[in-house]
Amino acid sequence: MSKRRKAREIALQTLYASEISGVGWEDTFGDTIERRKPSGEAVEYARRLVFRVIESRNDLDGRISGILENWELERVSVIDRTILCIALAELLYFPRTPTKVIINEAIEVAHRFSSRDAGRFVNGILDRLAREVRRV
Repeated sequence: MSKRRKAREIALQTLYASEISGVGWEDTFGDTIERRKPSGEAVEYARRLVFRVIESRNDLDGRISGILENWELERVSVIDRTILCIALAELLYFPRTPTKVIINEAIEVAHRFSSRDAGRFVNGILDRLAREVRRV
């Protein structure tokens, strides 16, 4: 597993655990790092992802909500919404990471941590968001 994939998974686990438990992200991040034992590079990238998602959550949720058709954001599972927020944060704030890489990684993370159909859902939403935010 690449360092970046591990970082994305750590970000997902941190944000998900924080939202579900109500515990601050710093504590859930520390717990996740202790359990996963990532490299320093993965820790730093995960921390940047988590921070960007938390810092921009309202904007990210608003952009995702604007793309959803016949769905309210509240109906999207917490795990899928978190995967979408992480990927959208990467699209917006990590311009050196290629769009295809961000989308493919989000799909793979969705396959690992969400339902069987989550990959298709994540792909469809992110394709539309990428066209909007990166003009691809």
